Parts: sequence; structure tokens; C-alpha cells
Amino acid sequence: MSQTDDTNNEPEIKESDFPIDSGQDQFEPLQLTVDGYPAKGLITDSIGWSTRIVLLFEQPHPEFGKEFMTKKFLIEPAGYLTYGYDQKPLRLKRI
Repeated sequence: MSQTDDTNNEPEIKESDFPIDSGQDQFEPLQLTVDGYPAKGLITDSIGWSTRIVLLFEQPHPEFGKEFMTKKFLIEPAGYLTYGYDQKPLRLKRI
């Protein structure tokens, strides 16, 4: 499958928009697109893990496949996920 239409007027996604999975509460992942690819996102800090962001793609992303996870991330400016070292930011948009 290909990218979805990237036009919408929703406010930019911030880190605080992502639900946090602490391993105890029920939650709904954030519905979004990542570089135009539909995905679900959450932040997890379950016991035994460092805090990390998780993106689960509906169809495989050309670079990351079905899942992307990292503990080195920053959503700044809003709507752009920077990760790792010297990586191109990922564009985040609400569905």
C-alpha cells in the first residue's frame, strides 16, 4: 500500500499527545501518519524498559517495516520526530 493524503488541518502532534503504556492501564494508541504512512503510536515505560516511542505501521514502511521503536527520540518542533543520531526527522500527522 502507499502513502495516504498528507493534507489535514489538525494541530501538530506533540510528545504529550502520545498515550503512555505503563503496563497497567488500558489505552488507545494515537492514530497518525508517519511520512504519510498510516500507523499507531504510543510511548512505553513498562517495567524493565527505558522510556521509548513505538510506531506500528498498518502496511510496512519502506525503511522500518511494520514496527519502529527507539529510546532516543524527541518530537521537536511539533510534528517532527527526531531519533537516534544524525537521522532525518520523521513527519507526524494526525489521522
